[in-house]
Amino acid sequence: MSQMTYVFGHQKPDTDSICSAIAYAYLKRETGSPETMACRLGPINKETQFALDTFGVQPPRLIKSVKPQVCDIHLNNDSMVTEQNSIHHTMDLIIDNPGRSLPVVDDQRKLIGIISLPDIMHAYSDPFQKDRLMKSRTPFRNILRALDARLIGDEPKGAVKGCVYNNSQLQSDDHLDPEDIVLTTRNDSSRDMAFANGNAYVIVSDVPKGTDISIPDGFAGTTILTEKSPFEVVRLLEQVTPIRQYVNHDTMEFFMMSETLEDVKSNMLSSPHNRFPVVTDDGVVLGTITKSSLLDYHRKRVILVDHNEKTQSINGLEDAEIAEIIDHHRVAEVQTDAPLYMRVEPLGCTCTIITKMYHEKNVPIPKNVAGLLLSAIISDTLLFNSPTCTEQDKKAAQELAEIAGVNLKEYGRSMLIAGSNLGDMTPAQIIGTDRKIFTMGDYKVEISQINTGDYKSLFDKLHPLLDQMQANCEKENADLAILMVTDIVLGGSELLIAGKERHLVRDAFGIEDEDISQFFPGMFSRKKQVVPPLMRVASSEEG
Repeated sequence: MSQMTYVFGHQKPDTDSICSAIAYAYLKRETGSPETMACRLGPINKETQFALDTFGVQPPRLIKSVKPQVCDIHLNNDSMVTEQNSIHHTMDLIIDNPGRSLPVVDDQRKLIGIISLPDIMHAYSDPFQKDRLMKSRTPFRNILRALDARLIGDEPKGAVKGCVYNNSQLQSDDHLDPEDIVLTTRNDSSRDMAFANGNAYVIVSDVPKGTDISIPDGFAGTTILTEKSPFEVVRLLEQVTPIRQYVNHDTMEFFMMSETLEDVKSNMLSSPHNRFPVVTDDGVVLGTITKSSLLDYHRKRVILVDHNEKTQSINGLEDAEIAEIIDHHRVAEVQTDAPLYMRVEPLGCTCTIITKMYHEKNVPIPKNVAGLLLSAIISDTLLFNSPTCTEQDKKAAQELAEIAGVNLKEYGRSMLIAGSNLGDMTPAQIIGTDRKIFTMGDYKVEISQINTGDYKSLFDKLHPLLDQMQANCEKENADLAILMVTDIVLGGSELLIAGKERHLVRDAFGIEDEDISQFFPGMFSRKKQVVPPLMRVASSEEG
């Protein structure tokens, strides 16, 4: 299976961010990249939800980080044992696998304990007694496996229920229990006695493969033939008891697939263990990892849409492989380890670029995808009122409206109004609907924008909004916070200002220090009408 690629927009997703992720992920799947998933980094706002509901599309999956996780490690070791497995089999696995321990699982492969080399070493010094296999409820399959046995007669099932005797111990008048086992060898002159004491099981050693032995008439039990020598048989029978009593249930250390490698490394360094099980959320063991496993992992593969700045993107981006960037904003501090496909065009909306890519790749645009592409263009261009809007945006929107089967202007007004009822929103929701952080010279500036048809409600929340903006500045160590409340009916935006570096907006827009807000007719674009003047002021101070 190929590696999953995650497509997502910025941390405070607007309609373009969500819709471009969905539409571009679909395009990638249709053009030969089936393992491509649309994602989002934050909650869906009301405007975007209106678009998703209108065209019957589910929100993308929410992700919080692309830091390497346990699920990104190559799990190439899936050795594990059950409590029924023999000491012999378990020891062989431990020796063959570095780390000196193995996970112990139940019949559903769920983790129930750990067994390590020190746990079972003392089993080798325990004296062998005739009833040891019976007392430890040793499965017959452990014996057959250890001896690489062939059978004459029925295969024994379940656990050993009798004692083990050597043929040399028996007298002619001894009578054994039917569940007892007698050991003999092919060259034993008194071998027939092993079959004549009432027992049902006889183990015959030194029998080469392809060689049979004669079974005395009247013996109705099972004969177990093995190439092993008599000495090997006795030694192996000491090791076929199940590991049940040696399993450590109390000091298990394991990792979930979702844990970050950063956390895993920290835990490993403080642990006395060398090997650790990896389990699913249900506790099913998928494999094990060691410290060296942390060097062999897949970096998550991502495609950024509608942004390219690290401060606006997901946690852990520096640890991911950025495969592509599709955007319509300025290019900031993008750094990658390898070449990537980057498409940035000075258009009003990322979804306009993606619409063009559908045509370039000759992929038909489904009705629901067309509806989402259209919604993003309407949102980002404020129904073509924004100065960022181009003829390409308008042309794409007209085409998409026809495919989606909606009246462009009627649908556009309905969508913008649906996402703009300020009276139902808290100050934190209004500010957080579409907030971006910019580095301007020595300053950190937060600029939020919300489109509304409910402009008057702004003034009922004016001071709570300013208080929230000031609190955000203090919490996030920002120098300035601006809220753009844009009304397409009034044809402009009200700018609310908070933060200690208010002189930036005074020099950029003429807003005096004693004013908390000001309306600017014709102001619709954060990207073209707010950010550049602030950037110029901040840059001039550096000079």
